[in-house]
Amino acid sequence: MTDPVVGIISIILGLIGDTLDELFELLGLPKWLYLPTFIAAVTLTFLLALVLDILFIIWMERKVIGRIHHRRSITETGPVGFLQNVADLIKLLVKEDVYPANADKFMHYASPILIASIAIIPAVLIPYGPQTFFMRMSTSVVLFFAIATLVPGIVLLAGWAGNSKYSTIGAFRAGLQLISYEIPLSLSILGVILMARSLDFYRIIEAQSNVWFAILQPLGAFTFFVVSLMELERSPFDIPEAEGEILVGWRTEYSGLKFGLFYAAEYFKFFIASAAFTALFLGGWHGLFFDSVIYFLLKMHIVMLVMIWVRVTFFRPRPDQLVRISYTKLIPLAILNLLWVVLINPFVLPLLY
Repeated sequence: MTDPVVGIISIILGLIGDTLDELFELLGLPKWLYLPTFIAAVTLTFLLALVLDILFIIWMERKVIGRIHHRRSITETGPVGFLQNVADLIKLLVKEDVYPANADKFMHYASPILIASIAIIPAVLIPYGPQTFFMRMSTSVVLFFAIATLVPGIVLLAGWAGNSKYSTIGAFRAGLQLISYEIPLSLSILGVILMARSLDFYRIIEAQSNVWFAILQPLGAFTFFVVSLMELERSPFDIPEAEGEILVGWRTEYSGLKFGLFYAAEYFKFFIASAAFTALFLGGWHGLFFDSVIYFLLKMHIVMLVMIWVRVTFFRPRPDQLVRISYTKLIPLAILNLLWVVLINPFVLPLLY
């Protein structure tokens, strides 16, 4: 069965192309400008779809947290409170932009843009359907995580640029968290790479057409899930921005649009981490009756719901406990998963290929 989402995307691309054809003919624009304009229009359309999904995710998170807390959450602005996020966005846009007198002005302005940009770039490396992807690379997994690990370094610079003890403490906590999750993250992915025999997201998803890697590698899936929470700096691993200890950590001295970009980057990373888990362990677009982007998005949003549930259930560990969890729990689990993959690989290969 043909993926219905592919048909919708084809219609949208056709509408963009027809609109540009009429516009270029009407204005008499040069033909060499057509391709860059078409790419820009498609990119803006994708970003609009992503922003709408992010708004839905934020609304869903606030509703779920309210339900777990036995309260109604947002209800007043728009249908079932959905437009509250739009109101919050407008509020951030009109807030005064201030920065400390002794702050590093260049990094203070550049770091929000850098973090938001780098947070969204890995989205183009993940295939969302058998015919729905931006690009294919034989080493897309390596590039994906190479880009993703740039964010904590910029977080360190952003906290330092604020010239505040709270932001500096938060920045160094972010660096500590990076050291804690980097090794178990790499080890948890190695099991997937060994079993799929590829560094390409597309081939990894294709290898799960009969059975998900989360079933074959439960320890690897658990380790990757926990490490993803660490990377996202979400509760219970929100140590770099613990509100009750260091205000909002490395983001303390940022306001208005700059704070909004940090907030958007957090949800971009939330979206991408859930998509990566779906691609690596939950079979991507493979479903019951046919392969579709719908299955990918459904699994991805279920992963987000689980992450939200974890956020409001578990307490925050101390920084030293975080390092201990990583080195005494997660790394041994990831190594056990690797040994398990080596043992079962000869028996499961007929299921995968």
